[in-house]
Amino acid sequence: MYAARRLPAGDECMTDAWAGIDSRRVLDVLVRNLDGMVFRCAIDSYWTMCFVSAGCRALTGYEGDELLFNRAVSYESITEVEDRARVRAAIAAATAAQAAYGVEYRVHCKDGSCKWVRERGCAVPDESGERVLEGFVEDITAQVLDRARIADAELRFRSIFENSVIGMFQTTADGHYVAANRALAQLYGYESPGQLIASLQDIGARLYVEPGRRREFQRLIQEHDRVIDFESEVFRRDRTRIWIAEHAHAVRNAAGEILYYEGTVQDITQRRAHERELQFHATHDVLTGLPNRNLLQDRLEQAIFHAERFSREVAVAVIDLDNFKFINDSLGHAQGDELLVEVARRLRDSLRGADTVARYGGDEFVLILCDAPDIDASRLVLDRIQAAVSRPVVLDGHELQVACSIGVSVYPDDGADMPTLLRNGDAAMYRA
Repeated sequence: MYAARRLPAGDECMTDAWAGIDSRRVLDVLVRNLDGMVFRCAIDSYWTMCFVSAGCRALTGYEGDELLFNRAVSYESITEVEDRARVRAAIAAATAAQAAYGVEYRVHCKDGSCKWVRERGCAVPDESGERVLEGFVEDITAQVLDRARIADAELRFRSIFENSVIGMFQTTADGHYVAANRALAQLYGYESPGQLIASLQDIGARLYVEPGRRREFQRLIQEHDRVIDFESEVFRRDRTRIWIAEHAHAVRNAAGEILYYEGTVQDITQRRAHERELQFHATHDVLTGLPNRNLLQDRLEQAIFHAERFSREVAVAVIDLDNFKFINDSLGHAQGDELLVEVARRLRDSLRGADTVARYGGDEFVLILCDAPDIDASRLVLDRIQAAVSRPVVLDGHELQVACSIGVSVYPDDGADMPTLLRNGDAAMYRA
């Protein structure tokens, strides 16, 4: 320990607890083992040191004798130039307020290295009544570097969050937004993240089209701690609808309690539309839009299941357009296609919602008449269909009278599967 004069006794701060104890020895041991430098200095332009502890060397590289009374170097001179005014202002303000101060700054060590230090102290009168600073300086370089790394990481994260083209969010478990980026706000039709957060106060009730979708989101996170590709239809601010896919996980505290959810949102409306289009083409005829053979099979199986359950019948009618090849060859394929589209429309309009009309191939159509009480009731429907098909059709200025043949079979009497029912229905029962 280096000292030019005796340390003050503490200005009457000694208590009865010190009685019988060598207080000077205890204080010396304490100061000697502190990981930093205890000091007393003058309040002058050099911060002239009149006492420094042995920690001076580990902190600055200078021996105490070199710093005392500016013998080799002043403390002001080893303080980073850019920090000096700020340090002096902080100390002056605390001194004027008769308060303790704390300030962080850089010092240049004897070996040329630079360290960040934290100084804490206060202005007190010395033995002669002159005001001096007494305090403690410690090395906080590692802490400052850690803070800088954390701040840099937070800045990078914030930049990614705010500038991402993918919607990003943080929400509470009970359905309130904690944070949202601009991409998410734009996706949902809001002018800013702040407007989205203020407006969407109940995600479960106001965002999702399907009731209970938020509860399903929460259930999956509770079970798996995350959701992947969670697809939902949601309302935008103007109440138009889009489809989104969410990827999210739970952020928990040390006790395992959920603090919030965070994740990303992507607009998959176009993808869903494309999927629907592919699904439609897989199950529907491209020209007429009617169900194709694949969907016809599925509809017939459903109708048979329903008929078995409720002891009903299902009528299956096969319709062939008469002389279609002649019309197609004489007027051209474009006019033939137009005729098929018109017939498909008439068939569709003649059926109930529970019935099905499908294009089986070429000029052949198949009807499924569900819940038919008996064959006579089915014949009435078929008579109506035959009349609808037989109405004149105008194609490219030509008025055509179209005729059709209809064969019908009934489940369960004529068969229990589609091939059998179609085969047994091929015999023409009605001819326009």
